[in-house]
Amino acid sequence: MSGLSLPPIEDLEIDDLAALPKPYRYELREGNLVIAAPSSFWHKVMARRVLLMLHASGLNVFQDPGVRGDRPRDNRVPDLGVVSRLPAGLATYSNLPASSFSLVVEIVSEGAANGEYTDKAAWYGEHGIPEYWIVDRTPDRADDDAFVFVHRLLLAGGEPIYGRERNVLLSELEAEYPDIAVG
Repeated sequence: MSGLSLPPIEDLEIDDLAALPKPYRYELREGNLVIAAPSSFWHKVMARRVLLMLHASGLNVFQDPGVRGDRPRDNRVPDLGVVSRLPAGLATYSNLPASSFSLVVEIVSEGAANGEYTDKAAWYGEHGIPEYWIVDRTPDRADDDAFVFVHRLLLAGGEPIYGRERNVLLSELEAEYPDIAVG
């Protein structure tokens, strides 16, 4: 195994993430580098199914889109994101501002939640993303289905927070896909 040379963390900014080795996913959380290991195949299958469903609905959906925060050392990489406004000069972007997204989707990693229900939800809400879905295993841990927790952004006491709109099986949501309204 070869060594991994990273720039000094205090100098790392969002644009530096594109040069880091694949197949890992990188985020900067308040300047701290977070490295995510490759996902399970259940995770990959659910991501593909949700991506295809949203794409079939005519939405601009992307896998692993970078969501830029308000500071150069703050970004998140949801599993999927629906972009409502694509900027000109796409080749120059690896991350888009949160205002470009109408929906982000996080799929809970096998074995441990990685902040999908807490930190990530709070960050996406603070950045004004109107809709947030969490895809998680069913209680019987079925390989061929998942629960989708659909959240919409609300203001509670002047603070942005996601309110759960519905819980639905992915298989049921796929049956509705032509009529899905996002954002």
